[in-house]
Amino acid sequence: MHKIIQGNMICLLVMVVLASAVSSPGWVSAAGTAPLVSTDWLDKHKSDKAVVIVDVRSDANYGFAHIPNAVSIPYTELEPKSTTGLFVVPGEKKLTELFQKAGINKNSHVVVYAHGNTVSDASKAGASYWIFKAMGHKKVSMLNGGFTKWTFEGRVVTNKVPNRKRGNIVAKKDPSIFADFHEVARVVQKGGAILMDARNSVQYFGHEKRADVPCYGHIPGAINLPADFLTHAGINRAPATLKEKKDLQRMVTGVGVPSTKSTTIIVYCNTAQLAGLNYLVLKDMLGYRNVKVYDGSMLEYCKLKGKLPVEIFSWSINPPKKL
Repeated sequence: MHKIIQGNMICLLVMVVLASAVSSPGWVSAAGTAPLVSTDWLDKHKSDKAVVIVDVRSDANYGFAHIPNAVSIPYTELEPKSTTGLFVVPGEKKLTELFQKAGINKNSHVVVYAHGNTVSDASKAGASYWIFKAMGHKKVSMLNGGFTKWTFEGRVVTNKVPNRKRGNIVAKKDPSIFADFHEVARVVQKGGAILMDARNSVQYFGHEKRADVPCYGHIPGAINLPADFLTHAGINRAPATLKEKKDLQRMVTGVGVPSTKSTTIIVYCNTAQLAGLNYLVLKDMLGYRNVKVYDGSMLEYCKLKGKLPVEIFSWSINPPKKL
């Protein structure tokens, strides 16, 4: 029994070391409202009055254990399924109520986190980050590596729900961060922006599709940068920490995005979840100023496209001509 316990302890220590080896990239500032904050920074500031930690995992996961002082806003409430079958951001009134109930104020520094074990986890946190930004809140960060990295490092967790006073935040949609079907249709027909598909390459190519998405393939002219490539998830059991800036920039330019930071980029996936992580990387890590997320994404495009085409079994390497 002693040997088994000793063996388990060694495995745990190895996992912690591996997680630390791919922890927060050195170029990311952990202070202020940088797009990423490290577990070290959050551990030191988790009790700050100005910091509101938002756990976007399920109610069940939150109830079992969460980071001390974290409040629960499940991702399913930030991108719920609508009556039309789409997964889209709710209206300003609903989000204002949701945010205020969680104790978020206009000047709060919101730190969002999900499990952090897979790219799906990281993208839920990334999409939540985008939603807060898209609703006009500027002071937002994502916990790099999420709950997985926090627990790998042996940090304290709790099941105690904090008693927070109702906040005064007011959600106000920023149209410069949203793209709708009509804007995407114009780009397909006339150009003027880069479309970026954040899904895996198998879905982009049209070999497979998500069950509820009506059509195979991708929006015409879209380039492919899978959100899966942006993190260290699964490498030597590492949590989903973001890759280093130089590697992220090489990926972005490698798939056809110009180095000009004023380039307009519209990111989409199936439901905007993966696209949210690409948004965080493009806009607030790499400095592209005009980045939008197509909230309806492929689920909506396939339903509304009419005579608009879908590309299948092809790769779009170069950006649209009219930029």
